[in-house]
Amino acid sequence: ALDGMHARLDGSVIGLLGANGSGKTSLLRILAGVASPSRGEAIVDGQPMTAGRHPWISYLPQETGFFPFLQHPARTLSLSMTFRGVTDPDAPYKLLEALGLQDEDRSAGGFSGGMKQKLRIAQALVHAPRLLLLDEPTTGLDSRERLRVLRLMDRLRDRVGIVLSTHDPSDAAAVCDVVCVLHRGRLVADGPPEALRQFAAGKVYEMDVPSGPLPSVTDGEVIKAERVGDAFRVRVLGRPPSAGIAVEPTLADAYMLLTKGGSAGGAPPFGGMV
Repeated sequence: ALDGMHARLDGSVIGLLGANGSGKTSLLRILAGVASPSRGEAIVDGQPMTAGRHPWISYLPQETGFFPFLQHPARTLSLSMTFRGVTDPDAPYKLLEALGLQDEDRSAGGFSGGMKQKLRIAQALVHAPRLLLLDEPTTGLDSRERLRVLRLMDRLRDRVGIVLSTHDPSDAAAVCDVVCVLHRGRLVADGPPEALRQFAAGKVYEMDVPSGPLPSVTDGEVIKAERVGDAFRVRVLGRPPSAGIAVEPTLADAYMLLTKGGSAGGAPPFGGMV
């Protein structure tokens, strides 16, 4: 559940970054009109979001149940457009071209995971909404497919406003103008990715350690390790020791620091930037 969420956000692509259970889906459901907040209100483009249908908003949950992947994608979009009152016979092909699926002359059952996700997004766009809400659109995709979906969202930024949820900081850093960091139902940070990265400035270092158990770091936390020859190169959040080399922080580093602690109150406040 969300608790004490307060922010004013502006951007073509807005990211909700947090772990499972942090409140991302709850917020998307409120923005979509699927659920109502117990108190307060959400305002999108000047309009209060009450429970009910908002035709100018399209919401794509992480799981949608049945999807007609066993037919040609143009047929899927054509039927969806008919239900929405779109009568242009060329519209499905224009949309497939815009999403890079125009050369596919087969049923969507043989599509890769990323191509299927692009088709789901295409169906969510058939009625030309002004706002597209995407819940974990890259979950379960391999690195190449994930990149294809992220590039699609970047291409769509001039066509539709996007709010997406993710648990992967690299997704948010790749496409988002503004990122909201959620932790156990609370907003602990919001702002452009480059501004959020500065929260970890001077608190990230790398060092090489002998192969074996990862070292215990008194004033920090090991967040990444990779083998380099016969040693491990570890990335640590904390005060750099003499043997450590300070490195530029990433959004992932800032996210780890902002969500550190056993409770929502354990993360330092950093909100209200936008």
